[in-house]
Amino acid sequence: MKKWYPLLVSFILLFTSCMSELDKYYEIPDWLKGDSWKVMESKGNLKLFMSAIERSSYKDLIQGKGIITVMAPTDSAFQAYLIKHNYATVEDIPQDELDQLIGFHVMQYSYNKDALISYKPGGAESLDPMGMYYKFRTYSREGISTETDPVLGKSFKVIHTDRLLPIFSYKLFQGNSIDAKSNYEFLFPGSTWTGNNGFNVCDASVLEYTQPSDNGFVYTLNKVLEPLPTVYQSLAADNDYSTFVGMYDRFKTYTYDEVATNNYGEGDSLFVRDYDGGLPSISSEWYTTTYSADYTSYISFNVFAPRNDALQSFFDKYWAPYYNSLSEVRFEPLLSVLSNHVYTSTLLFPEQIEAGTIKSRWGTPIVFDRSKAVKRKVCENGSVYGLTDVVVPPMFDMVTGPMYRDPKYTMMLDMMINGSLISTLLSNSVQFKVFYPSDSLLINYTSVDGKRLYYTDEYAAKYGYQYLKIDGDGGPTPMSSTQKKSLAGSHVATELITSKGDEAIFRTLTPFSYLYMKGNKIYSSGLYNQAVNYNDDMAPTFTKIPGDWSNGDAYALSDNASSSALVPESSQFRFFTYNAPATPADLNEFVHFTEMAGMQTTTPIYDFLMGERYILLVPPANQLESYLVNKGLIEVNGGVYTVLNKAGLVNYLKTYFINVNGSKLIDYPFPGARVQGDVNTFAYSGLNAVKLKITDMSTYLSVTDPKGNIVGVSSFFPRIYADGAVYTIEKPLIVE
Repeated sequence: MKKWYPLLVSFILLFTSCMSELDKYYEIPDWLKGDSWKVMESKGNLKLFMSAIERSSYKDLIQGKGIITVMAPTDSAFQAYLIKHNYATVEDIPQDELDQLIGFHVMQYSYNKDALISYKPGGAESLDPMGMYYKFRTYSREGISTETDPVLGKSFKVIHTDRLLPIFSYKLFQGNSIDAKSNYEFLFPGSTWTGNNGFNVCDASVLEYTQPSDNGFVYTLNKVLEPLPTVYQSLAADNDYSTFVGMYDRFKTYTYDEVATNNYGEGDSLFVRDYDGGLPSISSEWYTTTYSADYTSYISFNVFAPRNDALQSFFDKYWAPYYNSLSEVRFEPLLSVLSNHVYTSTLLFPEQIEAGTIKSRWGTPIVFDRSKAVKRKVCENGSVYGLTDVVVPPMFDMVTGPMYRDPKYTMMLDMMINGSLISTLLSNSVQFKVFYPSDSLLINYTSVDGKRLYYTDEYAAKYGYQYLKIDGDGGPTPMSSTQKKSLAGSHVATELITSKGDEAIFRTLTPFSYLYMKGNKIYSSGLYNQAVNYNDDMAPTFTKIPGDWSNGDAYALSDNASSSALVPESSQFRFFTYNAPATPADLNEFVHFTEMAGMQTTTPIYDFLMGERYILLVPPANQLESYLVNKGLIEVNGGVYTVLNKAGLVNYLKTYFINVNGSKLIDYPFPGARVQGDVNTFAYSGLNAVKLKITDMSTYLSVTDPKGNIVGVSSFFPRIYADGAVYTIEKPLIVE
């Protein structure tokens, strides 16, 4: 034991010495004045704010139980707040209001001046733009609220997140290349921009920057920071915008929040209020339900809300002929108006809006003069510009106008939207012709591939419960976006290809699909094939829809029991068989000869086509039969056909099939379209494809065969099928 005593003494001495050094290392620097409470206490002009803190739930936090940044208003500022709200003393402020007020002045985490000027969530070395991340998390939070959805007849407990405090650094304005003073003071009337070397905190100026404490920083302000509302709360509190709020609420929905339920529900399910149709959640404090500095501190909901009188004027102009009130307007037209008045990005300033660089979801500018913004409010989750006019969505004055105005074109609008065709139709570089089928025409008199169409409104008061359906194996089933795009696109002419007298051919939005016009009748590829084969009365007539449409003309299709909408063609010529009811009479004999040659028994059928798009030239049946007999390819005795040279017959018939892709054709040929030149057939002479030459004679087409014979094309309107186009010609081709 004696041997250990000197060692123990040495250890104690050493430990004591080390403790002394550690005390020196962790000793509080002289320049720190204690916790944030003590720093404020030392100022002498923050007494009212501090008395409010004492009554709040945040005194312990400020006295050192958290790392914080305090925005402290002076006594004169706090006195002005009391007078404004008719409070004689701090004690008169209700407790919940007081907690939310004080919490809004206490930011989570500590930020010195440079950090607030140049805050970047990714760190100082990141490429994030400085100053753009302008919203900071506070301790202010609204309690759980109960809301009722009158449509569903249910109540929901709604969770709210911590409020965000906007801090406007001069670098935010530099980064946007806009003037700080005029833009800031426009959004904060009555406040003065003083942040040229720093920042303004919401509507307040900083009187003293970066007063350090041992648990963060204290800044002195010239105003009390009143907790900001959400964009939704700001609008809902203003009767001048009740119509806009009512429109927005038609898309309201409630989403279950599992994380919030587990953390704060105490046995109750908690929800967040959301909005369908891609509308931003303007009632939510954060961009996402989970805090992410990258998004939450940057992204804002900017709403340009027209006043009630402006929306009434819009209704009177565009909807009053078709609806009795705004509450009756269908969801999609309503959504187009709302979507043109919201923009999700960082906070937008008037200079950016007036520049016309802000684009709607359709790529068109959202632009208005700041003088039209009679209300402007920076909110915790974005901004509100209250407008005297509606920013009219482009689709109301373009060829899309009829379906956004008149509810009888609801199905067409559904197909156009879900077929992703609206943006195309908003182009000013094309003069469109749109032929509108009514819902009645589509439901009662139209079938697509023999299948009926339906429109069901399963929950009329809720968005998203409206369905366009088509017959399926188990009954009506929702149409796919591909089906919708195909059917809607076949009603849109994009370019006049050629015309002759009262006949005309137009390109459509679908490649290798066309519209034929004969007098006052209009045919799609599919409808023309049906009309020629069965009944020409199936083709609808059309009348011009009145309106000054800026990028084309709109027409209404006749709605009667004999007509049909302009259905696309999905049938393929190669599946026609001899004497089958679906096989057109003037093509039947050609099909018969291909059947005799064994072309239909290969796997796949007509295997030489290899899935390629083709043009088929069909000569008169009697002339073709004579040619085949004269060439010794077949013989006919008493109506019985015998193939004498199958290989020769196959190769000769292949001469009538032109390889579209192999000939580098980007379109089918029509008179006057200048699609002409040498083309490759699917027939071969040795190793080389047999060639034909198509010549555009302006009013008709001709084909030159390998022997130099010129053969006229007799059909002005070819039959267009899903796999190719069929043209009738005046006589057989001579190959050898």
